[in-house]
Amino acid sequence: MIYFDNAATSFPKPPFIAADIGEFLSTEAVNPGRSGFDLSLKAGQRIDKLRLRLARFFNHPSHDPDRVIFTPNATSALNIAIQGICEPGDHVVSTVLEHNSVLRPLHELQKFGIDHDLATCDERGFVEVDTIESLLKPNTKLVIVTHASNVLGTVQPVQAIGQLCKARGIHFLLDIAQTAGVVPVDMAAIGADLVAFTGHKGLMGPTGTGGLLVAGDGNLKITQWGGTGVRSAERDHLLEYPYRLEAGTLNTVGLVGLNSGLNWLANNGSAQVETELSTQLLQGLNDLPHTRILGLEKGETSILETHHTAVFSLLVQGFSPEKVGMILDVDWDMAVRTGLQCAPLAHAAMGTSEKGTVRVSLGPFNTPSEIDRLLDALESIK
Repeated sequence: MIYFDNAATSFPKPPFIAADIGEFLSTEAVNPGRSGFDLSLKAGQRIDKLRLRLARFFNHPSHDPDRVIFTPNATSALNIAIQGICEPGDHVVSTVLEHNSVLRPLHELQKFGIDHDLATCDERGFVEVDTIESLLKPNTKLVIVTHASNVLGTVQPVQAIGQLCKARGIHFLLDIAQTAGVVPVDMAAIGADLVAFTGHKGLMGPTGTGGLLVAGDGNLKITQWGGTGVRSAERDHLLEYPYRLEAGTLNTVGLVGLNSGLNWLANNGSAQVETELSTQLLQGLNDLPHTRILGLEKGETSILETHHTAVFSLLVQGFSPEKVGMILDVDWDMAVRTGLQCAPLAHAAMGTSEKGTVRVSLGPFNTPSEIDRLLDALESIK
Protein backbone atom coordinates (compact mmCIF):
# COMPACT_ATOMS: atom_id res chain seq x y z
CA MET A 1 0.00 0.00 0.00
CA ILE A 2 1.06 3.55 -0.76
CA TYR A 3 0.08 5.70 2.19
CA PHE A 4 -1.01 9.33 1.70
CA ASP A 5 -2.96 9.93 4.93
CA ASN A 6 -0.26 11.30 7.21
CA ALA A 7 -2.44 14.22 8.33
CA ALA A 8 -4.56 11.65 10.14
CA THR A 9 -1.70 9.54 11.50
CA SER A 10 1.88 9.29 10.32
CA PHE A 11 2.66 5.88 8.89
CA PRO A 12 4.84 3.94 8.82
CA LYS A 13 6.65 4.79 12.02
CA PRO A 14 10.44 4.65 12.25
CA PRO A 15 11.18 0.95 12.86
CA PHE A 16 13.11 1.37 16.09
CA ILE A 17 10.04 2.89 17.80
CA ALA A 18 8.35 -0.50 17.91
CA ALA A 19 11.55 -2.03 19.27
CA ASP A 20 11.79 0.62 22.01
CA ILE A 21 8.17 0.07 22.99
CA GLY A 22 8.65 -3.70 23.01
CA GLU A 23 11.73 -3.48 25.21
CA PHE A 24 9.93 -1.18 27.66
CA LEU A 25 6.95 -3.54 27.82
CA SER A 26 9.30 -6.40 28.58
CA THR A 27 11.45 -4.72 31.18
CA GLU A 28 9.95 -1.57 32.76
CA ALA A 29 6.23 -1.23 32.03
CA VAL A 30 5.06 -0.68 35.59
CA ASN A 31 2.96 2.18 36.95
CA PRO A 32 5.14 5.31 36.86
CA GLY A 33 5.78 7.01 40.16
CA ARG A 34 2.92 5.31 41.97
CA SER A 35 5.16 3.13 44.14
CA GLY A 36 8.49 3.43 45.88
CA PHE A 37 10.33 0.51 44.30
CA ASP A 38 13.11 1.21 41.83
CA LEU A 39 11.31 0.16 38.65
CA SER A 40 8.35 2.44 39.35
CA LEU A 41 10.67 5.34 40.10
CA LYS A 42 12.59 4.68 36.88
CA ALA A 43 9.37 4.72 34.84
CA GLY A 44 8.40 7.98 36.52
CA GLN A 45 11.78 9.48 35.63
CA ARG A 46 11.13 8.65 31.98
CA ILE A 47 7.95 10.71 32.12
CA ASP A 48 9.66 13.61 33.87
CA LYS A 49 12.46 13.71 31.29
CA LEU A 50 9.94 13.67 28.45
CA ARG A 51 8.05 16.59 29.98
CA LEU A 52 11.25 18.63 30.05
CA ARG A 53 12.17 17.56 26.54
CA LEU A 54 8.82 18.69 25.15
CA ALA A 55 8.97 21.98 27.07
CA ARG A 56 12.27 22.67 25.33
CA PHE A 57 11.16 21.27 21.97
CA PHE A 58 8.25 23.71 21.78
CA ASN A 59 10.15 26.45 23.68
CA HIS A 60 7.73 26.82 26.57
CA PRO A 61 8.44 30.32 27.99
CA SER A 62 9.79 28.96 31.27
CA HIS A 63 10.79 25.44 30.13
CA ASP A 64 8.90 24.25 33.21
CA PRO A 65 8.32 20.49 32.76
CA ASP A 66 5.44 20.53 35.23
CA ARG A 67 3.50 22.71 32.77
CA VAL A 68 3.52 19.90 30.20
CA ILE A 69 0.29 17.95 30.71
CA PHE A 70 -0.08 14.55 29.05
CA THR A 71 -3.37 13.59 27.42
CA PRO A 72 -4.51 10.82 25.05
CA ASN A 73 -4.63 13.21 22.08
CA ALA A 74 -4.99 16.84 21.01
CA THR A 75 -8.79 16.65 21.30
CA SER A 76 -8.54 15.90 25.00
CA ALA A 77 -5.96 18.67 25.46
CA LEU A 78 -8.20 21.19 23.69
CA ASN A 79 -11.18 20.22 25.82
CA ILE A 80 -9.16 20.60 29.01
CA ALA A 81 -7.99 24.05 27.92
CA ILE A 82 -11.32 25.36 26.66
CA GLN A 83 -13.34 24.11 29.61
CA GLY A 84 -10.61 25.10 32.02
CA ILE A 85 -10.67 28.75 30.95
CA CYS A 86 -14.23 29.55 29.97
CA GLU A 87 -16.99 30.59 32.37
CA PRO A 88 -20.65 31.44 31.69
CA GLY A 89 -20.80 34.89 30.13
CA ASP A 90 -17.44 34.57 28.39
CA HIS A 91 -16.91 34.98 24.68
CA VAL A 92 -14.53 32.97 22.46
CA VAL A 93 -13.15 33.74 19.01
CA SER A 94 -11.97 30.94 16.74
CA THR A 95 -11.91 30.25 12.99
CA VAL A 96 -13.84 28.35 10.34
CA LEU A 97 -10.73 26.25 9.71
CA GLU A 98 -10.95 24.46 13.03
CA HIS A 99 -11.28 20.73 13.49
CA ASN A 100 -14.35 19.36 15.27
CA SER A 101 -12.12 19.00 18.33
CA VAL A 102 -12.64 22.76 18.72
CA LEU A 103 -15.98 23.30 16.97
CA ARG A 104 -17.90 20.74 18.99
CA PRO A 105 -16.73 21.87 22.45
CA LEU A 106 -17.61 25.46 21.51
CA HIS A 107 -21.01 24.31 20.31
CA GLU A 108 -21.66 22.49 23.58
CA LEU A 109 -20.52 25.41 25.71
CA GLN A 110 -23.19 27.63 24.16
CA LYS A 111 -25.64 25.67 26.32
CA PHE A 112 -23.86 27.07 29.38
CA GLY A 113 -23.86 30.71 28.29
CA ILE A 114 -20.44 30.75 26.62
CA ASP A 115 -20.76 32.36 23.19
CA HIS A 116 -18.36 32.31 20.27
CA ASP A 117 -17.68 33.79 16.83
CA LEU A 118 -15.68 32.28 14.00
CA ALA A 119 -13.31 34.21 11.77
CA THR A 120 -13.63 33.47 8.07
CA CYS A 121 -10.71 32.65 5.78
CA ASP A 122 -9.86 34.02 2.35
CA GLU A 123 -10.11 32.02 -0.86
CA ARG A 124 -6.64 30.59 -0.29
CA GLY A 125 -7.40 29.35 3.21
CA PHE A 126 -5.72 31.97 5.39
CA VAL A 127 -7.30 33.88 8.27
CA GLU A 128 -6.39 37.56 8.51
CA VAL A 129 -5.44 39.00 11.89
CA ASP A 130 -7.78 41.94 11.24
CA THR A 131 -10.67 39.52 10.86
CA ILE A 132 -10.01 38.06 14.29
CA GLU A 133 -9.59 41.50 15.80
CA SER A 134 -12.96 42.62 14.39
CA LEU A 135 -14.69 39.82 16.32
CA LEU A 136 -13.21 40.63 19.72
CA LYS A 137 -15.59 41.85 22.41
CA PRO A 138 -15.11 43.24 25.91
CA ASN A 139 -15.94 39.80 27.31
CA THR A 140 -13.71 37.81 24.92
CA LYS A 141 -11.76 35.44 27.14
CA LEU A 142 -10.09 33.14 24.66
CA VAL A 143 -8.90 32.98 21.05
CA ILE A 144 -8.38 29.54 19.52
CA VAL A 145 -6.54 29.00 16.23
CA THR A 146 -5.30 25.95 14.39
CA HIS A 147 -1.67 26.42 13.41
CA ALA A 148 -2.30 24.70 10.08
CA SER A 149 -5.53 23.57 8.46
CA ASN A 150 -5.94 19.81 8.29
CA VAL A 151 -7.93 20.30 5.07
CA LEU A 152 -5.86 22.87 3.17
CA GLY A 153 -2.43 22.72 4.80
CA THR A 154 -2.34 26.50 5.19
CA VAL A 155 -0.19 27.76 8.07
CA GLN A 156 -1.83 30.68 9.85
CA PRO A 157 -0.16 33.95 11.02
CA VAL A 158 -0.11 32.81 14.62
CA GLN A 159 2.64 35.12 15.86
CA ALA A 160 0.64 38.19 14.84
CA ILE A 161 -2.44 36.68 16.45
CA GLY A 162 -0.46 36.06 19.62
CA GLN A 163 0.65 39.69 19.71
CA LEU A 164 -2.95 40.81 19.30
CA CYS A 165 -4.11 38.61 22.17
CA LYS A 166 -1.31 39.75 24.44
CA ALA A 167 -2.13 43.41 23.78
CA ARG A 168 -5.77 42.76 24.65
CA GLY A 169 -5.13 40.53 27.67
CA ILE A 170 -6.87 37.56 26.05
CA HIS A 171 -5.80 33.93 26.39
CA PHE A 172 -4.45 32.41 23.18
CA LEU A 173 -4.86 28.66 22.61
CA LEU A 174 -2.93 27.21 19.67
CA ASP A 175 -3.79 23.82 18.14
CA ILE A 176 -0.59 22.34 16.68
CA ALA A 177 -1.95 18.89 15.83
CA GLN A 178 -0.93 19.39 12.19
CA THR A 179 2.37 21.17 12.72
CA ALA A 180 4.11 19.55 15.70
CA GLY A 181 7.22 17.92 14.29
CA VAL A 182 6.60 19.40 10.82
CA VAL A 183 6.71 23.19 11.24
CA PRO A 184 8.87 24.75 13.98
CA VAL A 185 6.70 25.73 16.95
CA ASP A 186 8.17 28.35 19.27
CA MET A 187 5.60 28.85 22.01
CA ALA A 188 7.40 31.84 23.52
CA ALA A 189 7.91 33.65 20.21
CA ILE A 190 4.33 33.01 19.12
CA GLY A 191 2.98 34.26 22.42
CA ALA A 192 0.64 31.33 22.96
CA ASP A 193 -0.65 30.80 26.48
CA LEU A 194 -1.74 27.25 25.74
CA VAL A 195 -0.57 24.78 23.11
CA ALA A 196 -2.37 21.51 22.36
CA PHE A 197 -0.46 18.80 20.52
CA THR A 198 -0.82 15.21 19.50
CA GLY A 199 1.94 12.64 19.30
CA HIS A 200 0.78 10.35 16.52
CA LYS A 201 1.18 12.67 13.53
CA GLY A 202 4.33 14.71 12.79
CA LEU A 203 6.01 13.72 16.07
CA MET A 204 6.03 10.12 14.75
CA GLY A 205 4.78 8.64 18.02
CA PRO A 206 1.99 6.10 18.56
CA THR A 207 -1.69 6.87 18.89
CA GLY A 208 -2.98 7.60 22.38
CA THR A 209 -0.37 10.28 23.07
CA GLY A 210 -0.65 14.06 23.22
CA GLY A 211 -0.62 16.93 25.62
CA LEU A 212 -1.19 20.51 26.63
CA LEU A 213 1.51 23.09 27.40
CA VAL A 214 0.38 25.78 29.84
CA ALA A 215 2.22 29.08 30.18
CA GLY A 216 1.64 32.08 32.42
CA ASP A 217 0.41 32.35 35.96
CA GLY A 218 -3.24 31.62 35.29
CA ASN A 219 -4.64 28.35 36.58
CA LEU A 220 -7.11 26.37 34.50
CA LYS A 221 -10.15 24.97 36.26
CA ILE A 222 -9.93 21.31 37.15
CA THR A 223 -12.36 19.37 34.97
CA GLN A 224 -11.44 15.81 35.93
CA TRP A 225 -10.65 14.33 39.30
CA GLY A 226 -8.94 11.13 40.36
CA GLY A 227 -5.76 9.45 41.45
CA THR A 228 -2.41 11.15 41.06
CA GLY A 229 -0.20 8.89 43.17
CA VAL A 230 0.64 11.89 45.35
CA ARG A 231 -0.88 12.76 48.77
CA SER A 232 -3.58 10.13 48.39
CA ALA A 233 -5.18 10.93 51.77
CA GLU A 234 -6.42 14.31 50.51
CA ARG A 235 -10.00 14.29 49.21
CA ASP A 236 -9.49 17.35 47.03
CA HIS A 237 -7.69 16.92 43.74
CA LEU A 238 -4.22 18.45 43.82
CA LEU A 239 -3.92 22.05 42.69
CA GLU A 240 -0.31 22.05 41.51
CA TYR A 241 0.84 21.17 37.99
CA PRO A 242 1.00 18.70 36.34
CA TYR A 243 -1.34 16.86 38.70
CA ARG A 244 -3.89 19.67 38.48
CA LEU A 245 -4.87 18.61 34.97
CA GLU A 246 -3.95 14.91 35.04
CA ALA A 247 -5.84 12.08 36.69
CA GLY A 248 -5.22 8.35 36.50
CA THR A 249 -2.40 6.30 35.09
CA LEU A 250 -0.63 7.80 32.11
CA ASN A 251 -0.03 5.95 28.85
CA THR A 252 3.59 5.35 29.71
CA VAL A 253 4.03 2.80 26.95
CA GLY A 254 2.82 5.28 24.35
CA LEU A 255 4.94 8.08 25.80
CA VAL A 256 8.04 5.89 25.48
CA GLY A 257 7.14 5.61 21.80
CA LEU A 258 6.65 9.36 21.58
CA ASN A 259 10.12 9.92 23.04
CA SER A 260 11.50 7.58 20.39
CA GLY A 261 9.70 9.62 17.73
CA LEU A 262 11.45 12.72 19.03
CA ASN A 263 14.76 10.85 18.78
CA TRP A 264 14.03 10.13 15.12
CA LEU A 265 13.10 13.76 14.44
CA ALA A 266 16.29 14.98 16.09
CA ASN A 267 18.37 12.89 13.69
CA ASN A 268 16.28 13.11 10.53
CA GLY A 269 13.54 15.71 10.47
CA SER A 270 10.81 15.62 7.85
CA ALA A 271 10.09 19.11 6.52
CA GLN A 272 12.66 19.12 3.70
CA VAL A 273 11.55 15.75 2.33
CA GLU A 274 7.88 16.71 2.45
CA THR A 275 8.57 20.07 0.78
CA GLU A 276 10.47 18.41 -2.07
CA LEU A 277 7.71 15.84 -2.57
CA SER A 278 5.10 18.60 -2.48
CA THR A 279 6.93 20.46 -5.25
CA GLN A 280 7.04 17.30 -7.34
CA LEU A 281 3.31 16.73 -6.80
CA LEU A 282 2.37 20.30 -7.68
CA GLN A 283 4.52 20.25 -10.81
CA GLY A 284 2.86 17.05 -11.94
CA LEU A 285 -0.66 18.30 -11.26
CA ASN A 286 -0.02 21.27 -13.54
CA ASP A 287 -0.15 18.79 -16.43
CA LEU A 288 -3.53 17.41 -15.33
CA PRO A 289 -6.17 19.98 -16.32
CA HIS A 290 -9.01 17.91 -14.88
CA THR A 291 -7.64 18.20 -11.33
CA ARG A 292 -7.29 21.16 -8.99
CA ILE A 293 -6.07 21.82 -5.48
CA LEU A 294 -8.11 23.95 -3.11
CA GLY A 295 -6.42 27.23 -2.25
CA LEU A 296 -3.68 26.97 -4.87
CA GLU A 297 -3.58 28.21 -8.45
CA LYS A 298 -2.37 26.19 -11.40
CA GLY A 299 1.27 27.00 -11.87
CA GLU A 300 2.18 27.16 -8.20
CA THR A 301 4.87 24.53 -7.90
CA SER A 302 6.54 25.16 -4.58
CA ILE A 303 5.49 25.67 -0.98
CA LEU A 304 7.31 27.03 2.01
CA GLU A 305 7.02 25.10 5.26
CA THR A 306 6.27 28.37 7.04
CA HIS A 307 3.17 28.92 4.89
CA HIS A 308 1.93 25.48 3.88
CA THR A 309 2.28 21.92 5.08
CA ALA A 310 2.35 18.91 2.76
CA VAL A 311 -1.45 18.57 2.94
CA PHE A 312 -3.52 19.08 -0.21
CA SER A 313 -7.25 18.82 -0.94
CA LEU A 314 -7.89 17.68 -4.51
CA LEU A 315 -10.91 17.68 -6.78
CA VAL A 316 -11.13 15.62 -9.97
CA GLN A 317 -13.54 16.94 -12.58
CA GLY A 318 -16.51 14.64 -13.17
CA PHE A 319 -15.85 12.39 -10.17
CA SER A 320 -16.97 12.63 -6.56
CA PRO A 321 -14.21 12.54 -3.94
CA GLU A 322 -15.61 9.27 -2.64
CA LYS A 323 -15.37 7.71 -6.10
CA VAL A 324 -11.80 8.95 -6.57
CA GLY A 325 -10.82 7.57 -3.19
CA MET A 326 -12.35 4.21 -4.06
CA ILE A 327 -10.49 4.05 -7.38
CA LEU A 328 -7.19 4.93 -5.71
CA ASP A 329 -7.77 2.31 -3.05
CA VAL A 330 -9.07 -0.58 -5.15
CA ASP A 331 -7.17 -0.08 -8.41
CA TRP A 332 -3.96 1.52 -7.19
CA ASP A 333 -3.65 0.38 -3.55
CA MET A 334 -3.34 3.96 -2.28
CA ALA A 335 -4.66 5.32 1.00
CA VAL A 336 -6.08 8.86 0.95
CA ARG A 337 -8.75 10.62 3.01
CA THR A 338 -12.02 11.65 1.40
CA GLY A 339 -14.99 13.66 2.68
CA LEU A 340 -14.99 16.53 5.17
CA GLN A 341 -11.97 15.48 7.26
CA CYS A 342 -13.72 16.49 10.54
CA ALA A 343 -13.54 20.18 9.53
CA PRO A 344 -16.94 20.92 7.95
CA LEU A 345 -16.75 24.71 8.15
CA ALA A 346 -13.44 24.79 6.29
CA HIS A 347 -15.19 23.02 3.44
CA ALA A 348 -18.16 25.37 3.66
CA ALA A 349 -15.76 28.30 3.30
CA MET A 350 -14.16 26.72 0.23
CA GLY A 351 -17.45 25.63 -1.37
CA THR A 352 -16.89 21.89 -0.95
CA SER A 353 -19.23 21.17 1.95
CA GLU A 354 -21.52 18.85 -0.02
CA LYS A 355 -19.06 16.07 -0.81
CA GLY A 356 -15.71 17.27 0.53
CA THR A 357 -12.41 16.57 -1.18
CA VAL A 358 -9.71 14.00 -1.73
CA ARG A 359 -7.02 14.83 0.82
CA VAL A 360 -3.46 13.81 0.02
CA SER A 361 -1.09 14.30 2.95
CA LEU A 362 2.56 13.42 2.55
CA GLY A 363 4.97 12.12 5.14
CA PRO A 364 8.71 11.61 5.55
CA PHE A 365 8.59 8.02 4.29
CA ASN A 366 6.86 8.79 1.02
CA THR A 367 9.11 8.63 -2.05
CA PRO A 368 9.33 10.35 -5.44
CA SER A 369 8.27 7.12 -7.15
CA GLU A 370 5.09 7.09 -5.06
CA ILE A 371 4.32 10.64 -6.15
CA ASP A 372 4.80 9.58 -9.78
CA ARG A 373 2.41 6.70 -9.27
CA LEU A 374 -0.18 9.00 -7.70
CA LEU A 375 0.08 11.30 -10.71
CA ASP A 376 -0.36 8.30 -13.03
CA ALA A 377 -3.42 7.27 -11.06
CA LEU A 378 -4.99 10.73 -11.20
CA GLU A 379 -4.26 11.00 -14.92
CA SER A 380 -6.12 7.71 -15.51
CA ILE A 381 -9.29 8.98 -13.79
CA LYS A 382 -11.11 10.70 -16.64
